[in-house]
Amino acid sequence: MPLLFKKDGKTIPPELDIPGANSTFEWINGQFWLHSDDPKEKPIGIEIDKILDRHLDFFRKSSVQKELFARAIGIKGAFKPRVVDLTAGLLGDSLLFLAAGCAVTAVERNPLVSFLIESSLKNADHPLLEKFSFQGGEASDFLKSRPENDVIFFDPMFEDANHKSSPKKEMRIFRNLLAGDSDAENVLSLALGAGIKRVVVKRPRLSRELLDLKPVRMEGKSTRYDIYFP
Repeated sequence: MPLLFKKDGKTIPPELDIPGANSTFEWINGQFWLHSDDPKEKPIGIEIDKILDRHLDFFRKSSVQKELFARAIGIKGAFKPRVVDLTAGLLGDSLLFLAAGCAVTAVERNPLVSFLIESSLKNADHPLLEKFSFQGGEASDFLKSRPENDVIFFDPMFEDANHKSSPKKEMRIFRNLLAGDSDAENVLSLALGAGIKRVVVKRPRLSRELLDLKPVRMEGKSTRYDIYFP
């Protein structure tokens, strides 16, 4: 694959030179970070080892099975499901599942975000990563391969009337870069037909359901999990 070279000698794939994306990467502490659209804000990156250690430290003090996400994806006793995270983003949910003991496959279709993930993985050496795999590309294409896992997890960046007007930095930038998951209903339909027993959709608590079905709902203060058993 041909590469574009930065002044510091690091390489950027040419597909990241997206017109209108206004994306600027910087090499910091062994990996690439994405600059914010606000020069006063710190750049965005994924410090995988630190995040996993922080989660593990929390789970040493509090039971994993008390957590709403754990009940939603089906963690029970010694059973830790194999999870496909169709919307990896900055690996927030994927690393949480990994620290909770699950094997995780993360999928991300946006080349900018995929590049950040791949760069951060090259800079990480946490032992839990033996149970983690990443695949860049469309969730719909991945689902057509009928993955052998226990749970599909889906957290679409889907616009509706109940989104907060002032999202945190990462969500604001990603909405500008990615323009939302307009095909969320189609991806969910494919997930429900992928032959996996449990599909979990993460939503803002007051948002509408993506499909006209009746999922099991688990609600927190701001987040809801819609659980389907195809």
